[in-house]
Amino acid sequence: MKLVDGKTIYLQTSSGTVVQVKTDDSTKIQVAKEGTVKDLDAGSTVIVQGKPGANGTVKATSVDPASGLPTGRALLGGGGD
Repeated sequence: MKLVDGKTIYLQTSSGTVVQVKTDDSTKIQVAKEGTVKDLDAGSTVIVQGKPGANGTVKATSVDPASGLPTGRALLGGGGD
């Protein structure tokens, strides 16, 4: 997320494009809390941030539930160094 201005959220995609997202009083906003691996359910969709090692295993810096995305998928992102 790049910016919040009132009820408008501005998201910046990985390609640098800024997307304006309008919300209103009926928009459902969910805020996650920290958890452990035990809190994740098999088959759920997650977004993983981290860096792959030489063997292809990703060292996660964060794993977040991705409600609203297709079930059973993982979206991988860089670790940000």
